[in-house]
Amino acid sequence: MILLALALLAAPDGLAEKLRHLSSADAAWAPSPAPDASRVAFLTTLFGTRQAASMAGDGGYPSQLTDEPGGVLAVRYLPGDPSRILALVDRGGRRRIVMLDEAGSAPVEIDPAPGDQFLGGFTRDGKRVFYAVVDKGAVSLRAHTLDNKKPVEIAPPPPAAGVQPPAGSLPLGDLLAGLFALGPPSPDGRTLLALVQRGQGEAVALVDLSAGRGELLTDKPARFRHPRFAPDGRTVYVLTDAGRTTLGVDAITMQGKVRKTVYAPGQNLESFAITDDGHRLAVAAESGGETLFSLLQLPSLRAEPLAAPPAGALAPVYPGESPMVWDKTGERLFFGWRLADDTTDVWELRLGYGTPLRLTRSPRPGLPRDAIVRPAPVKAGELSGWLWRPPDPAKPRVAVLISANGTRPVFDKRVAALNFAGLAVLAVNGPGAQSAALAYLRAAPDLDAHDPILLDFDGLPVEGNWSGVVMPPGKQGGLTLDPDQPDLDALVKYARRGGPAL
Repeated sequence: MILLALALLAAPDGLAEKLRHLSSADAAWAPSPAPDASRVAFLTTLFGTRQAASMAGDGGYPSQLTDEPGGVLAVRYLPGDPSRILALVDRGGRRRIVMLDEAGSAPVEIDPAPGDQFLGGFTRDGKRVFYAVVDKGAVSLRAHTLDNKKPVEIAPPPPAAGVQPPAGSLPLGDLLAGLFALGPPSPDGRTLLALVQRGQGEAVALVDLSAGRGELLTDKPARFRHPRFAPDGRTVYVLTDAGRTTLGVDAITMQGKVRKTVYAPGQNLESFAITDDGHRLAVAAESGGETLFSLLQLPSLRAEPLAAPPAGALAPVYPGESPMVWDKTGERLFFGWRLADDTTDVWELRLGYGTPLRLTRSPRPGLPRDAIVRPAPVKAGELSGWLWRPPDPAKPRVAVLISANGTRPVFDKRVAALNFAGLAVLAVNGPGAQSAALAYLRAAPDLDAHDPILLDFDGLPVEGNWSGVVMPPGKQGGLTLDPDQPDLDALVKYARRGGPAL
């Protein structure tokens, strides 16, 4: 044990320099094209903390749009004005919606009301935006008219004699309890979608904006993501696992609330995007840890050719935002893309073009691609996983990652830092992953199975017999680090010393 500790304290050659280069690597993701696609806004760490930036629609040098100390969570162009942008920012631990422009004016909050704000969507003419304010558990649904800059609360009209609310409808306070994402309004601007927590699952809510009431479109708890209206406003498309084990695209008709499957392959769908004319459906399916795109015609589901980006995975976005976004003409699909040995960047797939276009090239100075360890697939019993194994030492110690959403085979600064420190990183996905990982380590002849380090990025509890595992004091599952700006020195210090308090 003493020899092991001494070996860990002996820093690999150039570790400090490698960590410095790694800290300088940046990322760009969560794109939002302008209405005419002449420019695209996105999030990036190029300017330090997570900020909003924009650049020409065909690529170029990014212009910084925000300088928020707490960072930016989402960004969207106004549909009717390509020079103005709304951003969801973190101010003092509260989510706030601010208005900004391409000229670099200071962002201004659209509503001074206290609480967390949820960005919903714009009317088709782009003159009104819907959002919600949640303060001390109370939900207030609001509309902001961009011309007069006055927020208006959505509320039922004064009661009329003998007029009863529609059967099955609920007051907004009850309907929107447990709100976690606000969807877009219908094409005619009369209704609005929302996602709410219900029991052990989620539900899709429909708000009648004129009545100030609403109803649930779904009756069985399940996962629901990215609800979107069809162009005619009579159907809602949603990503859900209701009635099956994997996420797929379903359609819910407004008349009768009938839900039917539109597209649900054997793989889990990560996201989908429908063009404004409703004729094309782009889907992103997970396969072997990577993301595969498909383009289908609606309603026939006939496949259309679509260029494929290099092997990688979609970059996650803030809840309520879409990882994939079509431009208004339905000719260009924008998304954030993660690679195994390169930075996360904004990419574009254009119909009729044989190759994808990488719009941003986030810097990674001093860090060549061949210095980044690529993960190898492994089998831990019946479960699949990934192993990032550094070239030295010959029998490295191991850090085991646990994650609520599973670990993908993509470049992660936290994993790369551990590799540079001489540690292998093992991630196993699925039920019982922690026990399967421990069994895999005990049977691996080329890995040091003694005193593995358990690192948790999501706050999960420890499962199975992990006696002797090194974990930080006071933590159940390991060291939690900001994925965008992790403290790499602290991570490596913790891993190499065997778990002293940071």
